[in-house]
Amino acid sequence: MSDALERLKNCNRPTVPSRDASLAPVPATQDISTSGNLEVQVSTLADIPQPKPQPILPPLETKQGTMRLEVGISDRLQELCRKNGLCREVLIEAMFEYCEAHPDALEIVLGEAAKKNEHRQQIANQKRAKSMMERFGQY
Repeated sequence: MSDALERLKNCNRPTVPSRDASLAPVPATQDISTSGNLEVQVSTLADIPQPKPQPILPPLETKQGTMRLEVGISDRLQELCRKNGLCREVLIEAMFEYCEAHPDALEIVLGEAAKKNEHRQQIANQKRAKSMMERFGQY
């Protein structure tokens, strides 16, 4: 393996000639002093509607994290997002903000979340117990 490393280190890479990056003046194709179309060009440019400046949006601060979702729910969520051209994070953010604005919906969601949490805790406890039994030779 050190032979391959040596060959890579000693490999001569092809060189590319450097390019001229200086700013050179562009030759004028028409003398402005003799051009009879100067006033026409200025007036037509003034008639073109100028686009309205877009408001500058503040930078979006995000925090990356991982989420574990049940396979079936993850698939359904992904399908919903694909149909609507959204990413999962944006959909979850919108759902959360909706629930914050609607306390009755938040209570329903929290009730369902408590049931799911209890179920996941039971599964985790069973896995932990099984692992301990296997480790200590009781299983």
